Amino acid sequence: MKYIGLDVSKKFSYVTVMDEKGIVEMHGKVDNREEALVACLGKVEGDCSLVMEATRNWYYLYETLEGRVKEIHLAHPLKVRAIAEARIKTDKIDSKILADLLRVNMLPESYIPPQDVRDQREQLRYRASLVSLQTQVKNKVHALLDKNGRHCPYSAER
Repeated sequence: MKYIGLDVSKKFSYVTVMDEKGIVEMHGKVDNREEALVACLGKVEGDCSLVMEATRNWYYLYETLEGRVKEIHLAHPLKVRAIAEARIKTDKIDSKILADLLRVNMLPESYIPPQDVRDQREQLRYRASLVSLQTQVKNKVHALLDKNGRHCPYSAER
């Protein structure tokens, strides 16, 4: 079994691959595009278990890597920080720590909802942001009217 620690950033990730004894077999930067990630995983032989932190783009990476490795784990970022607090914090060190925590079965995991739940949540977040934007625009129009001494006859509060 190989253990892969993936420290995710916006445009790239840092990958550390280690064996069951904790010996690092491969490490390096990889672009977050699908073809680059798949090519990187193609270099790893045997069954793989992958871990990445729950960051803003974990949905995309999870869906890209799902089915290409034996199992994917999502690490809870705050709990990982509490376990593996380091004075020197780099992507290389973080990816190694993630792989180590997975290897020794001490990884604090986050819940990964099923695909339909993830899709529903995404839709609800998008709707909430649109409603918020609509409210902002209405408030700006009312503020502009009030500033110029005009009153909107259609407002619910007047």
